[in-house]
Amino acid sequence: MRKTRKKVLLFAAETAYGVDAIDAGETATALLGRNVTITPMAGDNTSLDYDDGTLGNSPEVATEIYGTVEVEVDWAGSGAAGTATKYAPLLLSCLRGQNITADTSVAHAIDDTSEASQTLYFHYDGVLHALLGARGTFKLNATAKQFPTLTFTFTGLFVKPTVAVMPAADFEGWETPLKVGVEYSACTLGGQAVKLISLDYDQANTVNHAEYVGFEEVQITDFAPTSKIVLEAASLGEFDPFTAAKDGTEMAFEFTHGVAGNQVSWASSRVQLGRPTYGDQDGTLTYEIPLIPISNVDTLTNA
Repeated sequence: MRKTRKKVLLFAAETAYGVDAIDAGETATALLGRNVTITPMAGDNTSLDYDDGTLGNSPEVATEIYGTVEVEVDWAGSGAAGTATKYAPLLLSCLRGQNITADTSVAHAIDDTSEASQTLYFHYDGVLHALLGARGTFKLNATAKQFPTLTFTFTGLFVKPTVAVMPAADFEGWETPLKVGVEYSACTLGGQAVKLISLDYDQANTVNHAEYVGFEEVQITDFAPTSKIVLEAASLGEFDPFTAAKDGTEMAFEFTHGVAGNQVSWASSRVQLGRPTYGDQDGTLTYEIPLIPISNVDTLTNA
């Protein structure tokens, strides 16, 4: 009997697209995550649809096969300022760059020229599913009284599953997350402190599996980020989201969380407010406001 919870996900950056980096001897990182799921054989089947004088289904042939993996990781720092996190290579394969300021911070801005890719090994109780040339997208969530998370979704080239022994996973270097709240978190909108209840961000990369004669690749062809914040509704004299949304005012947004060495932030100098709606948080009036990240200036940072 194979058991659902016996699963380990490893990843390694590829030096040549679609070439198995782990098999080639690159150091594999064991991913400390949760809710890891795999679709081993995504893609399309095509019916033969022969006119053979019979009713019912015709045989089908698999005409496209690729794999997808989704995993949630803690959005936390690296343990040392100026050191990249263990999950940083995954961001690089989601159209993000990396800029390290020694002893200070590591910034991941959008880089629409990035061609980084990953080899993923998903061990599932005796079976190894490998995805090559994996690229993807991610979502960010920070909600009060919970741990902030990054949820990655990767698409990779299909490799036939094989029998394999579960490896011993080393999770050294993954930092323990800190809860979102008054002690560790701060948020400003337009330079003004706000009482943030939740932040959601979706980079929404367009990820395609392309296959032609002599060519197969997972490509990121576009991105269209969306975001939403939920705030305690201050008096209109303190904060007027309706006028800002009506006028299309651009402003800065920054959410910072954690302590030195284990601190993360998401910030943009250019966001617009969408149309606010009212909500309720334990009897307190709230605003639910779409944030529209403009251009490609938002940045994920660990410090």
